[in-house]
Amino acid sequence: MPPQATPAAPSRPALNLMSVDEAAALLDRSPRTVRQLAAAGTLPAHRVGARVWVFDRTALDHYRHGRTAA
Repeated sequence: MPPQATPAAPSRPALNLMSVDEAAALLDRSPRTVRQLAAAGTLPAHRVGARVWVFDRTALDHYRHGRTAA
């Protein structure tokens, strides 16, 4: 039996997602403030379900340095 080919890795880069607590630590803010900023649209974030927020590390770095995330 010939060896099976290994499936190719996905071509898109993996997102470096962070939780509210991780984002709060990175931004030196409380988790509550991070949630409020995300809900207001001030902080780049994505809602997962009704209560969970996730944050992309690159977007948070841009936010920290005053640049608009792409």
